[in-house]
Amino acid sequence: MAEESETPRHPTIFDRVFKPETGCRLYHYCSTPTFLSVLQNGALRFSDVNMMNDGEEGRYGYTLFEQAANELLKLAKDQVSLDGLGPDFFDQVDSYLSPKQLHSHPVVACFSKAPDVLSQWRAYAQDAQGWAIGFAGDAIDLMPVTVLDVLYEPSEQLEEVRNSLAAMYFLWRKDGGEFETAIGDSARLLASLMLAYKHPSFGEEQEVRALHELSVSFGNDGWLLSDEGGTASGIAVEGQSVKFRADGASVVAYVDLPLERANGVMIPEVWLGPRNSNGTGNAIFPLTHFGHRNVELHRSASTYRG
Repeated sequence: MAEESETPRHPTIFDRVFKPETGCRLYHYCSTPTFLSVLQNGALRFSDVNMMNDGEEGRYGYTLFEQAANELLKLAKDQVSLDGLGPDFFDQVDSYLSPKQLHSHPVVACFSKAPDVLSQWRAYAQDAQGWAIGFAGDAIDLMPVTVLDVLYEPSEQLEEVRNSLAAMYFLWRKDGGEFETAIGDSARLLASLMLAYKHPSFGEEQEVRALHELSVSFGNDGWLLSDEGGTASGIAVEGQSVKFRADGASVVAYVDLPLERANGVMIPEVWLGPRNSNGTGNAIFPLTHFGHRNVELHRSASTYRG
């Protein structure tokens, strides 16, 4: 007798949540001052996502939402499973997406799955004079963050958002009642996870990003960003001070979140950029001084001279 076929799995935006496998390493390209700051402070900087190098951060994901909603409205005309789906449903979802940053403000730290990519050296590591810190992936996962595996393929992005919205609609129609009670949490999560989508032109970065959210409050005496902390491995983590720095003419909000060690290890690997003139000792001495032992050192294979 033939085996019954498995129910096909439909990818959703929730597949963007990244769970590092044992031994996974995530590489943070950075300048020498940042490299030393990470070692000295034992913390990683999370900066305002709106000030990243991609000018479409946030807006790109929202465009996918609009496209997916329009596709589902067309499908609803012919598919019984989508019976009753109309613009009002998407208006309610949008009421969570559009004002997202009026309630919680995303800050991120960016990593790559690859340790020696020339475009990364040039863009993020002091024009290849800097470093790529290889963090233990499970150490990043111990922080009060959501780790996102960035997707660059437009057709796959659209499929995930479309499936996510359809699943939310099925749940709402099944449970009935108030939208907030039925799927409010899912809508808020959707707003956050859409930051895992980027334009395909950034695909070479192979980015994994750690997302943390700051609270936003408005009062008669001004506007305030604050960090209320979060949870990591089910344990409450206290918030950190929100600070501001200048990046050229721009003002960038940030928080420095303490790093954790997974099985005693935080930084198992470090790469020196193509134009990094430091000798081996200039890496090993500070690493050892701040408690990072037996770190693998590598030099970029790129012959880039700038």
